[in-house]
Amino acid sequence: MTRKEFLTQLKKSLGGVPETEKREILADYEEHFTSGLAEGKSEEEIARLLGNPRILGKSFHIDNLLGETGAPRRAGAVIRALYASLSLGLFNIIFILGPFAALFAVLVSLWSVALSLALSGAAVILAVILQPLFPALISFEGLNILLVLLTAIGAGALGLLALIGMWRLSRWFFIATGKYIRFNLGVIKK
Repeated sequence: MTRKEFLTQLKKSLGGVPETEKREILADYEEHFTSGLAEGKSEEEIARLLGNPRILGKSFHIDNLLGETGAPRRAGAVIRALYASLSLGLFNIIFILGPFAALFAVLVSLWSVALSLALSGAAVILAVILQPLFPALISFEGLNILLVLLTAIGAGALGLLALIGMWRLSRWFFIATGKYIRFNLGVIKK
């Protein structure tokens, strides 16, 4: 592969990278070719040593989405980085999409449980409050109303705590996913 072919493929692969960064990256790789030629290497040898320009471009795009630390500021950036990494091949479909889908399903399930717990507690509290107004519709026959109310308050409070915990867990999940994508990208580059 010649210098021109390498740089053309690299530029094409840098689709989502901002223009200023794209120019810097291309200038860096242009410099690699210049210094390699000065050392007596051929363009083909330099291109081979630099690696696959398609993978390099995608890795810069993923790095841009994930930020410097690998901990993105938004979940959407992780999803876009995940999508970009899937385009690198079958290896990534198996080793990124599979674990992500399974863990994301668990995360959604836990959100459902936390939300259901909070809403059911609130619904029972509301039912206890409205029961004197609608005795024909809401009945607590044979139940201690104070026990029902305290149980509902406990369930609602537990649900709210679970929602707060899920918020934190979701942040950790997307940070860990970003780091895993970056790790996986390092494996592919080698």
